[in-house]
Amino acid sequence: MDVHEVRVVKGSEAFNEALMKERPSILHPRSLLLLACTLLGFFCQTMNGFDGSLFGGLTANKTFLAHFHGENNGIWAGLVSAMYQIGGVCALPFVGPAIDTWGRKPGMFIGSILIICGAVVTGTTISNASINQFMGGRFLLGFGVSIASAAGPIYTVETSHPAFRGVATAYCNTFW
Repeated sequence: MDVHEVRVVKGSEAFNEALMKERPSILHPRSLLLLACTLLGFFCQTMNGFDGSLFGGLTANKTFLAHFHGENNGIWAGLVSAMYQIGGVCALPFVGPAIDTWGRKPGMFIGSILIICGAVVTGTTISNASINQFMGGRFLLGFGVSIASAAGPIYTVETSHPAFRGVATAYCNTFW
C-alpha cells in the first residue's frame, strides 16, 4: 500500500510551492545578493520622479531664466518644461518591443545610456546657452526614462524570490 502526503495550498501557488520546496532566509548571502540585484529595478524607478522635483524649482530660478533669456510664463516655459514628457511619450511605441525583444537588463541599460547622453547634452548648455540644445537633452532624458522605468519594475518582479516578490514590488513602487 502506497502512502501519499496530501497538502492543502491556499493563496498564490508559486509562493506556497516555493515555501514548501525551500524555506528562504532573508539573511542568507544568496538572498542578500538577489536583493542587491533587484535594487537595479528600484533605481530605475527613482529616475522617473527626479526630474519633476528638480525642474519645477529650476523654472522659478531667475539665474536660469536670465541664462537662457526666457520667462517664467507663456509658451517658452511650457515647452521647455514639457519637453521631458514629450520625449517620454515619443518613446512609448519602442518601449514594449525593446524590453520584450532584448530583455529587461538591456532595456534598463539602453534607457540609462540615453539618460546619461541627455544629461550631458543638457549640462553642456552652461557654456553656450542654447535653449534648443537644452530641450533636446530633456527630450533624450524623457525618452530614456520611459524605457528604463518600464523595464525596472518588471525586472524586479521577475528576479525576486516568490517569497519576497510582493514586498519587493511594493517597495519598488514607493521609489517612484
